[in-house]
Amino acid sequence: MPGPVHGCILGTLLLAGAAQGGDSVPTGTMDLGSDRARQPVLLFHTGRHHSNGGGVHLTTPGQHIPSTTTSDTSDKGPVDLDPANFIIPPDQDPFSFLSDAVNFVRTDIGKPLNFSFEPQLIYIFQHATKSNGPHSFSYIYTNINGSLPFDDPDDAKGHLVYNVQANTGLGAATDPYPNVALGSPYFTDNIITSGRIGLKKLWWRQSFMDDTFTINIGKLYYENFFDLNLAAQNPATQFVAAQLTNSTAVPFPSYGFGFIGEVEVAPEIEIRFGTMNALSSGRASGFEHLDQGKLFSIVQARWNPQATDASAPQGNYRAYCWYSNDDVNYASDGWGMGISFDQEVGGGLVPFLRWGIAQDGAAPATMCWSTGVVLDGFLGRTHDGIGVGCTFTDLDRSGLAGGAGWETMVEIFWRIQVTRTLQISPDLQWFSSGQDGGVEDSWIWGLRCTWNF
Repeated sequence: MPGPVHGCILGTLLLAGAAQGGDSVPTGTMDLGSDRARQPVLLFHTGRHHSNGGGVHLTTPGQHIPSTTTSDTSDKGPVDLDPANFIIPPDQDPFSFLSDAVNFVRTDIGKPLNFSFEPQLIYIFQHATKSNGPHSFSYIYTNINGSLPFDDPDDAKGHLVYNVQANTGLGAATDPYPNVALGSPYFTDNIITSGRIGLKKLWWRQSFMDDTFTINIGKLYYENFFDLNLAAQNPATQFVAAQLTNSTAVPFPSYGFGFIGEVEVAPEIEIRFGTMNALSSGRASGFEHLDQGKLFSIVQARWNPQATDASAPQGNYRAYCWYSNDDVNYASDGWGMGISFDQEVGGGLVPFLRWGIAQDGAAPATMCWSTGVVLDGFLGRTHDGIGVGCTFTDLDRSGLAGGAGWETMVEIFWRIQVTRTLQISPDLQWFSSGQDGGVEDSWIWGLRCTWNF
């Protein structure tokens, strides 16, 4: 029953926040419990462990990995943060009371019960100059990741992984979503999910053979495993539009039952393969309609030529092929293939490229590409970043009802680290659709506020 459980955790969090007040983190010794009194630790979280998108990152119950280091160092010791990288210095964070409340849940509740707790809160506003419906969209989104490790909590090979999500309109109706008003089959705001609170993911993750072979089974989501990209995969901190964070020529299922395997053939080469319920709605158990036998299957290879040299610029070159017999949501069954490349070139600059094709009628598009570049460390501020990307999708002969025409988009974002927990990102999109009912030449400006606790 995820609703009552989440309600209890959220209620405890709010009560803890109210009890501790809104004072900033003190500069002297802070009592975090009789068994762990120590100097305060100001952790900075980029959202790697919090986000719904991107690879699977697990933390130990009661601890959190600081993203200011590249090693798996827990928060048992001080972490020095450079105030120059923040608009408001870390020791003056006005949201420290929320961090204190989250840490109370993380350490005083999660650790004894053996689960980790990584919450994220996002507010996003967008305004479209042209629309078939509302012009302004305003949402607040909650995302909570965590896991329950088994065996040795500090080096567990098996984890029960969970994810809870919800969003609602804030000062505006939840429906229709922006893409509906613009006449696009894809989320131009890829942050939002279904409005009601729900246990979106719950799966078992088990590793074998010194972590070179890992299996995942349960209620899964493709975005944690396939078509990833270092520069364009996380709408919470990078591009907002789904057209830039995923391939639009793949009939990826929603949150649902599936099996995914990960094999490290060599340090530079990894193979992933999986099968998922193609008819999952994303709003139920994930097993719905599984008896119809409609499945989405995919195999992906990833090559990182510098995987053994952490000091060298890293690059990931992925190629995948898929087959789906889902002729319920799409016109027919079929196959497709695609690539996703990213490559650090130095100075925080990361160009990226995606491309994909699909058999007629089997996917939301028959061809798509996207490309762009992200610059981390913008203006010398370590945690800031900017990005520009563009994408084109061919909708002719796609598997969607009335699929015809095309659409294209350009997006620019600027991520600014304001406090230790808050990032603010002005965002600008230009969208144009050549399909029936689509909006042409619409400018969509927005503001994204992301809190990672």
